Amino acid sequence: MKLRLAFLYVISAVLFCLIVVLALENINNKEEEKKEEEKIEFESGSTIQLLRSATGQIETLDLNYYLLCVVASEIPFGYEYEAIKAQVVVARTYLFNKIINDKEELADVCDSYMHCQAFTDIDKLEETWKNKGFSETDIKNGEEKIKKAIIETQGEVITYKGEIIDALFHASSPQKTEDASAIWSGVDIPYLKSVENVEDENYERRTSTNVISYATFKNTLIDNGYIHDLTLDEFNNIHINEYTSSGRVKSIAVGPYCIKAENLRTLFGLNSTNFTLSIRNENIQFDVLGFGHGVGLSQVGANTYAKAGKSCEEIIHHYYTDVEIKDINSEQMKRGEI
Repeated sequence: MKLRLAFLYVISAVLFCLIVVLALENINNKEEEKKEEEKIEFESGSTIQLLRSATGQIETLDLNYYLLCVVASEIPFGYEYEAIKAQVVVARTYLFNKIINDKEELADVCDSYMHCQAFTDIDKLEETWKNKGFSETDIKNGEEKIKKAIIETQGEVITYKGEIIDALFHASSPQKTEDASAIWSGVDIPYLKSVENVEDENYERRTSTNVISYATFKNTLIDNGYIHDLTLDEFNNIHINEYTSSGRVKSIAVGPYCIKAENLRTLFGLNSTNFTLSIRNENIQFDVLGFGHGVGLSQVGANTYAKAGKSCEEIIHHYYTDVEIKDINSEQMKRGEI
């Protein structure tokens, strides 16, 4: 009798364990199916060719995955949802403008922010965020926010008189954005005008300071062909030569030479051309306001306006003059009639 009871107990335990295992497998299968469904739902069905700058390899990526990686690379996922949406539309617009007007030789676009838009695969970004102390919940919520913005704005691009615009953007422009003509050889781009801008004053890169020695300043300018020589007396008399219409520095006088502020920004790593300068003890000091070239959408400004209740569309219309938001998949767009 005892042996029979023990046998039944063992059989019952085995059956129970089997039921538990099967239940867990069923749950895991459903979770995998759900993930696959979400993946399929998120995919756009359109692909792009991405050039990997480090290896020279070309990869075929789903358009929406590309946008997810770009937006997650370019703007903090903790920003307001409407600011994220605006960045998504800007990123999509920037991509299609690039494909139409400045396509890579063998691909649609590259992964370098120096030439196209910043692009880092989402799994690598997740590791970066974890190392910065973000929780898995924060990371997941951030990714879902960007995915939702991509889906909600599916196909939306910014146009000016029927053409997809060059949707430039930058991090921060306290007070005013810059007119494109002040940066790029006086070329007038009607939708990239200077506009008034309000930004959160707590942005960590709102202000910065660069101190450069006389020797470094002189040698850098000589090595890059901007000057032939620079005496200490000339160095001590460097001053701002001209301002742009937005109040940024357009050029500075360096002895007998005139150097564009945008060139200085690149050469010496200045955060923007909105600076003052002072010279003492054989050093030149640049006190800088803002971050980036200042043209187009300001990310900090977009977030500030979103906090104030502005929509994605209102944000875009604020930073890009006289534009329209259109569906790139519309028949009118395909026929070039918008």
